[in-house]
Amino acid sequence: MGEHISTIVGQADGGASLLSMALPLVVMVAVMYFLMIRPERKKQNEHQTFLSSLKRGDEVVLTSGIIGRIEKVEDRALVLEIADKVRIRVLKIAVSGPAARFLAAGGDAEKVPAPADKPTEKKAS
Repeated sequence: MGEHISTIVGQADGGASLLSMALPLVVMVAVMYFLMIRPERKKQNEHQTFLSSLKRGDEVVLTSGIIGRIEKVEDRALVLEIADKVRIRVLKIAVSGPAARFLAAGGDAEKVPAPADKPTEKKAS
C-alpha cells in the first residue's frame, strides 16, 4: 500500500510541474497579444475606416510616395490628379494616408524646390 501512495504523490508532482511549465508560455502569448497583435488590428481597423471615408477633393499620399487629389471614388479604386490634367487610377489599398499627416512637418509639396538642372562643370587638372 505504501508503494501505491508514493505513486499517487508522484503523479501529483508531475501535474504541478506541467502547470509551472505552461504558465510562462501562457504569459508570453498574452504579452505578445497585447504588445503586437492588438495594436496592429487597431491600426488596420483605423486604416480601413479611413479608406471607406475617402471622398472627392481629399488629398492623399500613396504608398509609393505620390501625392494627389481625389477626383473620383470607385468601389475598389480611385482616380487621382497628381498634376494639372494628369490623372491616374490606383487601388484604394495603395493609399497610405492623408497628405496633411505626411506634409505637416516638411511644408507643402509645391513649396519644395526642384533640383537645379545645371550641368556639372569639370575642372581642368
